[in-house]
Amino acid sequence: MTPVKNIIFDFGNVLFDLDLPAIERHFRQLFGKNFDAVNEKLRRTRFFELYETGGISTEEFVTTLRTATDPLLSEEQVVAAWNSIFIDMPKHRFDMLLQLRQRYQVILLSNINDLHANWIDAYMLRQHGMDDFLTRHFDAVYYSHLIRLRKPDREIYEYVLADAELVAEETVFFDDLEVNIEAARQLGIRGVLHPLGSEIGKTVASLVTDRRAIF
Repeated sequence: MTPVKNIIFDFGNVLFDLDLPAIERHFRQLFGKNFDAVNEKLRRTRFFELYETGGISTEEFVTTLRTATDPLLSEEQVVAAWNSIFIDMPKHRFDMLLQLRQRYQVILLSNINDLHANWIDAYMLRQHGMDDFLTRHFDAVYYSHLIRLRKPDREIYEYVLADAELVAEETVFFDDLEVNIEAARQLGIRGVLHPLGSEIGKTVASLVTDRRAIF
């Protein structure tokens, strides 16, 4: 079997713990009885996907949500609700990434947006004293809102493979969503599903040490 040279990590609920239902909980409280109608309209127009791929600005995103109900919401309410998804990234995962970089090319691939990316930057400085988290821990970083592509679309995997000059068969990809893993496998990338609630460090370690595994 072709040896692994590259490891691609998803961010949310793989490296950084998230409370996925938090956003809906907070916006249900803010929108009240209007929530279902507003949410349906926004999803029908692919509003959130547009923001995730840089199709609309943060100002447009916040203004749309502020004015989606009556009385109007404040910018601070919208931003706080949107960023309520984040929990924590424990120190041992930073150590894991640094150790892996000694043997592999380590890459971050995330469906993300400007507000979330800015929150993470602030968190890394506040909690871990790092203003160079991305460059310190990854050989390359691909954020959906910057490259204007998102998982599970085939184009994003093709873009990463070409831009980072990776061979698909030499590359392992960890993600918490089966649809994203399957899309990567279609291009020959070795996809590994990361179960919600499990520890990514243990999953990686088991693959590295198991002679039968993909590493």
